[in-house]
Amino acid sequence: MLPGFTCRNLVAFLIKYNKEGAERRLVVCSAYLPYDSEYPPSSKELEELVRYCEYENLYLVVGCDSNAHHSVWCSTECNSRGGHGGISKFFKLGGLNPENEPTCIGGKLDVTDITLESQRLLDIIVEWEVSSELSLSDHRRILFTIRGS
Repeated sequence: MLPGFTCRNLVAFLIKYNKEGAERRLVVCSAYLPYDSEYPPSSKELEELVRYCEYENLYLVVGCDSNAHHSVWCSTECNSRGGHGGISKFFKLGGLNPENEPTCIGGKLDVTDITLESQRLLDIIVEWEVSSELSLSDHRRILFTIRGS
């Protein structure tokens, strides 16, 4: 666990794995971005984590309840948190939401849970999917596999 990047709405872990005989380091983060935050559309802690990973040359995967809507990740609408000047403006990360599968099932079905990653990870993250299993939440789990050992 990365203690400097753990708070109420964010938890980050450092994972070491081997790819083609070389050790790689990957930070996996779960983040909640409150819809009523005074620091829209991301969070100060998440932006600090992104900067840290860039400085340390670490791969990064962020799974988050963004409370942001945009057609890029298959939301049914676009809001200010997801639209121009929204969450995509704050991160130089790519998205991994290839399915048009709702992630939020409470009330209105929509996609507000997004997975962001360092562009360099596109070749190692496979089998990305929205789980159909119950999660005891109004959000569905997002699963993926990291190639390597």
